[in-house]
Amino acid sequence: MLAALMGIIIAILYIPWRFRFDEVYAKTTLVTESAVEGVDSLTLISAKDLKSRSSELGVSVIFIDLKDHWSLLPEILPLQRPIILTGISPYTAAQLAEMLDSHSTYTGYMEFDERGEYVKEVLKLRREKTLVFRVHNLKKKEYPNYDVKAAVVRYVRAVRERSIDMLLFLKPENDFAYEDFVRQVDEKLEELNLLQSSVTSPRAGNSRFFILSTAFILFLVASLSPFLALVILPLWIFFPSIGLPLGAISGHFAIYYYLSKTARDTVRGILLFFAFSVFLGLSINSSMLTPAYQNGLELFRGVKLSLVTLPGWLFLRGFLRSAKQKMSGADVAILCLVAIGAVYYILRSGNFSLVLDLERQIRDILDSLLLVRPRFKEILAYPLLVISIKNGFKFEGKLGPLIIAGGSISIVSVVNTFCHATVPLWTGLLRSLYSLVFGVLFALVLKWFSNKNGNIIKESEGSLNVESREGSK
Repeated sequence: MLAALMGIIIAILYIPWRFRFDEVYAKTTLVTESAVEGVDSLTLISAKDLKSRSSELGVSVIFIDLKDHWSLLPEILPLQRPIILTGISPYTAAQLAEMLDSHSTYTGYMEFDERGEYVKEVLKLRREKTLVFRVHNLKKKEYPNYDVKAAVVRYVRAVRERSIDMLLFLKPENDFAYEDFVRQVDEKLEELNLLQSSVTSPRAGNSRFFILSTAFILFLVASLSPFLALVILPLWIFFPSIGLPLGAISGHFAIYYYLSKTARDTVRGILLFFAFSVFLGLSINSSMLTPAYQNGLELFRGVKLSLVTLPGWLFLRGFLRSAKQKMSGADVAILCLVAIGAVYYILRSGNFSLVLDLERQIRDILDSLLLVRPRFKEILAYPLLVISIKNGFKFEGKLGPLIIAGGSISIVSVVNTFCHATVPLWTGLLRSLYSLVFGVLFALVLKWFSNKNGNIIKESEGSLNVESREGSK
C-alpha cells in the first residue's frame, strides 16, 4: 500500500524536524505586574500608566484595553514594544491590522478572552502573522477557585501542552500567595528548560512536508474511493479549513475499511491501526505549519464531527440492519447509556470542551506522574478494538455494533491528538503511546478476569452477543 510507504517517510522526516522546531518555539516568557525577587520576568505596564512608568519600558510589555485606551495607539506603536490587546476599538479590524503591520508591532492576544474576538479578527487580517504571540493567564476572578499547586499545574500545562508564548501573572484581589505562585512556575519551567527572557513565536514552516502529506492523503483516501480522493485533494491544497477535516474523516474510514479486511492477527492488527492513525495525524499536523495555525489564529475545524462520524456511522449501520429484531428492556437501557456516553463524548471533544472537576483532578495527577496524560477514551477503546479484530469485525445482535464503533474511537482519537497545531509533537506522540500501552494492558486484565471467572459476556435473548457466527461454529 503506497499510503503506508508515504506514512513511514513522513514519520522519519517530520518527527525529528518537528522536535527541533518545538525546541526553539515551545519556550515561554514570564510577565508579572510587579517584580518578584529571584525571577527573571518582563513587567506588565498598562497603557494608562505608560507615562509614569516610562523608565521601565526596556523590559516591559504594554497592556492595552482598546475600549478605554485605543486613542493612545499612535503614541504606543512607535515605541516598538510588545503589546497585549483586549477589547474593541473604533477602528475597523482591517484598519487596526494595517496600523500594527506598519509598525511591525509584536502583538499578543489572551487565551479564553471573553472580549477577544475583535482582536483575533484583527490579527488574522495582518500580513505579518509571525508577529503574533499567545498569552495565558489566570483572570483575577478565577483565583478563588485555585490554590497555588493547582495554579502552577495549569500554567505549566499551558506551556508544555500548547506551547504558550507568554505567561501573564495578574495580581489577585484575594490573599492568594502571588509571589510563591510566580516562583514555583519559574522553577518548574526552568527545570523543564521551557523558559526564555524575550517573547518569540513560530516564524517558519516547511513546504516539503505539505507535499508529502498531500501524497499520503491522496493514496490513503484512494484506497477507499479514487473519486473521493480527487474531490478532497484540491480542498486539502487550496481550502485547508475544509480540506483538513474532510481528509481526516475520509482517512478514518479508509484506515478502518482497509485494515478490517486485512488485519486478522490481534497484535499485528492493533499495531497497524495505531501506526496508520499516527501517520494520518502526522500528515494533518505537518500541513498546519503556517504562522496562522502555529500562532493559534487558525484552528483545525470540525473536531467534533471528525470524532463522531466513523463511530456513529458504524453503530447506526449495524443497529439499523438489526432493526427488525424485537427490542428488549435491556437493549433500551443499554441504548440510553450509549446515548448519555455519546453526549458526554461530544461535549468533551473539541478545541474548547467541558471538563468535570473530578476528571480535572485525575488529569493533574497523571500529568505530574507521566508528563502528559493518556486519553481515557482510547484506553477504553483499545480492548473493544481487540475484540473486534478477534471476531473478524463480524457481530450478531442489535447492539453488537457497539463494540466495533467503540473500537474505532481509538483511530479517530489518535488522529485528533495531532490536529492541534500549537501542541509540541512529542506530547502527542507520548500521549498516544501511553494510551496504546494502557489500553492493551486493560484488555489483558479483562481477558484474565474473563478466563478466571468465566465468559463475562454471554449470549442471551435480546442482549449483546459478541460471538461471531464463525466463532460459534
